[in-house]
Amino acid sequence: SGTVAVPLTLHGSVGSDPCSVSGTATVPDVSDENYAVWAAADCDGDGETNGEEVMNGTEPFDPCSVTNPTIPAPTDENYAVWAAADCDGDGDSNGTDPAPNDPCVFTAGSVADTSNPIWQAADCDGDGDSNGTDPDPADPCVFTAGSTADTSNAIWQAADCDGDGDSNGTDPDPADPCVFTAGSTADTSNPIWQAADCDGDGETNGTEDMNGSDPTDPCSVSGTATVPDVSDENYAVWAAADCDGDGETNGEEVMNGTEP
Repeated sequence: SGTVAVPLTLHGSVGSDPCSVSGTATVPDVSDENYAVWAAADCDGDGETNGEEVMNGTEPFDPCSVTNPTIPAPTDENYAVWAAADCDGDGDSNGTDPAPNDPCVFTAGSVADTSNPIWQAADCDGDGDSNGTDPDPADPCVFTAGSTADTSNAIWQAADCDGDGDSNGTDPDPADPCVFTAGSTADTSNPIWQAADCDGDGETNGTEDMNGSDPTDPCSVSGTATVPDVSDENYAVWAAADCDGDGETNGEEVMNGTEP
């Protein structure tokens, strides 16, 4: 019929394929008669031949162990081996991953392999806390204390961690809910914003928002007006106002012993 019989071993491996073995794949000795045949193959489909991997000290049967990670062509003989692996640990196999060497780029819905060291070492949300130690690696506003944000990260830039309505990327101080670009509208559900007292009147933003007073007006309080402590973070805002309209600022009245 013109077809050629392919020699098989007793256990079903293909006798002419150096990547087809009936037991555990091993690296043959360089003194073996046909070592060159095996060395020329790429058993893990990662774009580097077995021989190159042996010389470079990488693993010729592991598609994620290479000297220079590349995206092999789908026409490569063992592409399927590489395509089935998930080298960056983002939960998206190499064959479907838009960026198989980037653990922060993946198909929506993928669940990361948190034991993968490449994924662990990355900082996908840009909060300065690597995925492996980050309490929430997908939230740029949740991180280990002392972390320094990667301000070039688009996910971090788009977030508004202090809840002042000004995204981190444009906010003059992304960690201070009382410092923001003019015209920003606060996220009143943000606990950082709620806990602050931006107008320095002694009532937190959250209390004022809940009770109907203006958290940006030091003369608008929901309870009894009091003189805030000079050590309060935004005392200067209150001190600069003139809540009783008598021509003297609150701060001047405090210093002079009159009633602001």
